[in-house]
Amino acid sequence: MSDQVIALPAPEKGWVMYQDGKEISRNDRLAGLIGNRVGVSIGFPASQIATFPVVMPAVDAEFHENMVHSQVEKRGLIGRSTGENGEVLFDFTIVAQSAQENTFAVSVVSGVGGELIVPNAGNYQSSAALYSCEPGGCLLWKERGRLVLAIYSGKEPVHLQMLGGGAEIGESVAREVNLILLGLNGEPAMSGCLPSSLELLIIGGEEEGIQSFSDHLSIPVKVLSRPVVARSRDSERLLPGAVTRIRQARRRRRQATLIGCIVLVVYLVGIAWLWVKARDTEAKIESLEKQIAIVEPDVDWIQRVDQRWRNLEPAFEKSWFPVVQLSRITAALPGSGVVIREFRTSGRNIRIRGQARDVQLANRLLEDLQALDDFSQYDWSMPNPGVEKNNTATFDIEGKPKNAGAEN
Repeated sequence: MSDQVIALPAPEKGWVMYQDGKEISRNDRLAGLIGNRVGVSIGFPASQIATFPVVMPAVDAEFHENMVHSQVEKRGLIGRSTGENGEVLFDFTIVAQSAQENTFAVSVVSGVGGELIVPNAGNYQSSAALYSCEPGGCLLWKERGRLVLAIYSGKEPVHLQMLGGGAEIGESVAREVNLILLGLNGEPAMSGCLPSSLELLIIGGEEEGIQSFSDHLSIPVKVLSRPVVARSRDSERLLPGAVTRIRQARRRRRQATLIGCIVLVVYLVGIAWLWVKARDTEAKIESLEKQIAIVEPDVDWIQRVDQRWRNLEPAFEKSWFPVVQLSRITAALPGSGVVIREFRTSGRNIRIRGQARDVQLANRLLEDLQALDDFSQYDWSMPNPGVEKNNTATFDIEGKPKNAGAEN
């Protein structure tokens, strides 16, 4: 028997912790139950889990996750969540395989959040996966006031269902289980997984109900006085995203602390080295300052010359000539409906005032100017056109070089 510590939902409320198959503590809150323990395996309540088998073609393992995800989406389970952040997780494992096809056991957990977020937990599984059942059997137990039925293939649950016939063991529960087994009998994915016996986990009392349940169930019943827990499979697919983020943040803090220590050591070594080399460094600094003082006037002169050339650029660069710019603007006008009343340049800025048949034509002119390659170096803007009594629109378009701010 493994000494792994496992936390499972209690029969009525709260949580129960098991170690070496024995109950060691109970608590209404999961965080209070685990405390400072590290590596506890947590079982998701059955009310948050959908478990089903699915048969799919045998392909490379790298395609399994996408194929299972499509099956989860097909069943409408991706959007089903009552959690704080809407997180839905799924896990899968192969329970039967052949040359042509594989049978997967898939578990989907929805509503992950709240009390289930325990950063120092080990891994997460469905509660059914943390119980153990004899080969060829199924398990019936009470969880948070409701009866839960799990059917296994080997050690993996392939079907999990909460019963609706009440929490008291008796004839009605037996009939409900019979109907479930009968319904699963025709499913191809359940071939070879249908149980030949049932293990009933009841802690205390209900002897009369157990006898009635056994008499009306279609398969033999074995009563367990305490749960048989199993070592959970090593999988991180059901690890909540919040737990992953907290662990990553902790790792980053540890790494930052280590890096900080290394930096501090390097810094101290550097200080010692600088102290030894202080005189040489001061001499070099003085030399550089003298060189900068010599070069600085020339740099200032070069910058002023560069600015003068920029100011003169409109005088010799054809693309800045007002006549050329007006010609390009005229070419961008629609066939009719737009009249330019004023064209003015100030340095490199352009201002166009005019009248259009309607607001749409004024906006179209602005869009055409923005699309012209010849004016790709301009940013064009236009306030909302004014509408006259005859429904015509007056517009005022302004263009500024895109690098005007940088040059200034």
